[in-house]
Parts: sequence; structure tokens; C-alpha cells
Amino acid sequence: MEVRCPNCSSRFNLPEQFAKAGTKLRCTVCKTVFAFDPAEQLATQGPLPDMPVKGRGRLGKILGVLLLVLVCAGGGYGYFKYFASTPASPPTEQELAKKVELLTMRNVRQYYVDNEKVGKVFVIEGKVVNEFPDPKELVSVEAAIYDKDKKALATKKQLGGVQLSLFQLQVLSEKEMESFLNNKVEILTNNTNVPRGGEVPFMVLFYAPPEGIAEFGVRIVDVKDVPAPGSKDVEKAK
Repeated sequence: MEVRCPNCSSRFNLPEQFAKAGTKLRCTVCKTVFAFDPAEQLATQGPLPDMPVKGRGRLGKILGVLLLVLVCAGGGYGYFKYFASTPASPPTEQELAKKVELLTMRNVRQYYVDNEKVGKVFVIEGKVVNEFPDPKELVSVEAAIYDKDKKALATKKQLGGVQLSLFQLQVLSEKEMESFLNNKVEILTNNTNVPRGGEVPFMVLFYAPPEGIAEFGVRIVDVKDVPAPGSKDVEKAK
């Protein structure tokens, strides 16, 4: 059934098995968490807007706008495991270098796109390759753009796993592009349990970038180990 976010009014398809009163939901656009209320949702239902979706067949089109469900057991396991916890403090530069030492980048490039809603968009994209012997997941990168004096004009962090097509970059709004880049289903599909030699695509977007960009830089700033079966991370998510 269709569900409407009470904060930003975005509408999503919710599988019927999750359509129970009191179920906790998170909007994939504005990140608001709210309790599902059947009576309220039925009163606000309307047609879903047409949105371009990266081609993955019929299933991909459905999952691309799926409202992720936060439940305490069963279906809520994947979301809780990968996105609910954050580290208490960021690692030092030495710890970070050790943590990502066997992750490499390839096919990194930058280019401008003329977007019909935003204007110019500065795009940085590439792939992170896992050279560790064990699987890794939730790779994050940080990109920066610099002027001719090597002064940072802007920096931005992004979880890997999603790249937009040229068509999407040309026609979607900033809000829609950010929603696709942070789509939890795509990230769980492409940026978890990455084997040795596996690749994670990434894309970072700077909207209406300032004049005077002379160069750019991108680095890997985080990665997670894949929890072993029976580990504490798995147990607490059950």
C-alpha cells in the first residue's frame, strides 16, 4: 500500500506484511522516523509520482522507492545491522590508513553535467576495489574540490554503492539525486559483503559548484568488517 511521510509528504510503496499499526518507518528522503497509522494513511493516499529509476528491471523499480521498515525483529535485521550504529569517535589518521590500506581506487574521473533544475553539477565517480583477503562492506569516500592555490572550496562524504545515469544527472532535482545516492536497498546490494577483488561504485555530487575549481581529490575514509555468524552485532540485531 502507499504510505505518506508526515514531515515532507513524500510517498512510497509499503509491502502489505509491514502495514501494521505502530510499525516504525523511516522516510528515505527526509529521514524522519514515524509510526504507521492505517487510518491516517488511508486519508492521505494519492497517486505515486513518476520518478526515473536506474535500470534494474521491474524489481529494481519497486525497490528504488521502497520505504525501509524499522522493526525489532525479522525484516528489521538488515537495516539495524548496517545503519543503526555509529562509532563513538572517528579514527586517527594512522588508524584510518591501517583500516583502509588494502582498498584501492580505479577509474576515478570528474566531469560537469548541465542539470535542468540545479544548473551545473560537478561529478566525481569511480570504484573502490577490496584487496583484503576477507570481505568488507560499507565503504565510504570523501571528495574535495580545490582552487588554484589548493584551498578546499568544498568537501563531501558519501557511502559507496550507487551511481546515477547521465539522464538522471540531467533531469532529477538535488533532493531526488541525493535520495538515490543514499538509497539503502542499493547500498545493501552493492556495498556489503564485498569479496576480495570485488568493486564498490561511488559517486559524489557538488551542486552549483563555485567558480575557480582547479583540481579535485578523493580518498577512502571508512570501511567495515563483515560480522561473522554468531557475533555480537548479529546477536543484538535479532
